[in-house]
Amino acid sequence: MSLVPRARAPQGWMVVYNTYNLPEAHIVAGRLDYEGVKSWVYQESLGSSMGIHIGPLGEVMVLVVPDDYDRAIAILEVDAEVEDENGFDDE
Repeated sequence: MSLVPRARAPQGWMVVYNTYNLPEAHIVAGRLDYEGVKSWVYQESLGSSMGIHIGPLGEVMVLVVPDDYDRAIAILEVDAEVEDENGFDDE
């Protein structure tokens, strides 16, 4: 996981999670890292520098390499099912 902002997302990495909340994206990336899946949190540099939290410039993505994509999705789906069973939701 990288905390260093870059001008562009790394080529070839795939998005496994989208949000408009930077701390949430880092929690998801930390969860993947805990499971041994290397991930990277990315937000357009203009959006982060201007404090934009909506639209394409406010979007924060968690990315993984293609070889880890299926595993990452499986981990996040299990976590979402556990949240649903326990009555947690985003609202």
